[in-house]
Amino acid sequence: MEGQRDDAGQIVHAEWGRRWSGGTNQVLLLVQALKVRGVQSVLVCPVGSAIEQRAREQSVPMVSFPLQGEGDLKAWWQFARWLKGLVSSGTTLVHAHSRRGALPTLLIARWLRLPTVLHWRVAAPMPRWLAHLAHFVIAVSQAAAEKARQAGVPKERLAVIRSVVDAENFCPPPQARQWARQRWELPESAFVVTGVGRMVTGKGFEQLLEAIALVPPDERPYLLLAGDGPLRASLEQEAARWRISNWVRFLGFQSDVRPVLWAADVLAHVPTHFPEGTPNAILEAMAAGLPVLATPVGGISEIVWHGETGWLVPPSDASALAEALRHLRADPLLRRRLGETAQAFVREHHSVGALAERIGQVYATLLGRRLWTTLR
Repeated sequence: MEGQRDDAGQIVHAEWGRRWSGGTNQVLLLVQALKVRGVQSVLVCPVGSAIEQRAREQSVPMVSFPLQGEGDLKAWWQFARWLKGLVSSGTTLVHAHSRRGALPTLLIARWLRLPTVLHWRVAAPMPRWLAHLAHFVIAVSQAAAEKARQAGVPKERLAVIRSVVDAENFCPPPQARQWARQRWELPESAFVVTGVGRMVTGKGFEQLLEAIALVPPDERPYLLLAGDGPLRASLEQEAARWRISNWVRFLGFQSDVRPVLWAADVLAHVPTHFPEGTPNAILEAMAAGLPVLATPVGGISEIVWHGETGWLVPPSDASALAEALRHLRADPLLRRRLGETAQAFVREHHSVGALAERIGQVYATLLGRRLWTTLR
């Protein structure tokens, strides 16, 4: 067990994912926003995880455990003993932020008679045992909430609280486009599309590569792919098979995705069947003023409205995707309008302050009282 102790913490935030993701980013945004409001929190996470490193960098109170997997009984015993030690010193609630480790986390919290919150970030089926263990479920989209309802979560124990983005942090500074394109060795006049995310089944990267190949060479965009995963090697082979390797840059995982967004004209986020909740990549692109080309999978259509905050195409349809890319390339005024509308949309509806306010209301409901006086 490593990290900082904060035995005065009132909210325990459990995030057991090892990789950096949209979900782990949301956890740190929430913890920092609660801190601004005077809410004491402590993060628990695995030793050596990406969120452990970033929590240290941001001075977030944190304790990490050498968790080797959900069946690691020794690590769960250490967590249970640590959590029990906090009960008498002010800890009042456990918030499980992901599916990974949710079962033991909620079981231990219920054993200690602590209120529990489960964050459901995907539009995937929820196991009924999780639905019964959590006192309250927060879903990031209506699509995710529907899965919770199907698992038996009653409406009085369920709220849709959408993911957020630090919009100002993604707003491109002057000359950002020129600088970013120089960084990725892209022509200043090129039409550039980017895709951001983990390269796994269902994310639609195969269809995106095919769409790029279907666009005639004189109109073909450059494609920046930021992310890594088990499919990366096969995707590189696919690009070679389509003879588009000169147009595609595989950038790998980017700890700071802003230069990728600032270099692009369009974000393409086109999953075929991945159970998206509210994709972080889309929110960040919107905050950067970038038009989004997406498929209406999971909760995506709840934030990407066709012709208003973005452009939608059917999933698994490379031809439609290629046609949409040609259409957006040919109409810079449309791209500008979509990007500006999307940017205003996330600033109004997906602010970090709103996340802390609404989740604070959930905590207060569970505890029957306010934990703090500064949250209004």
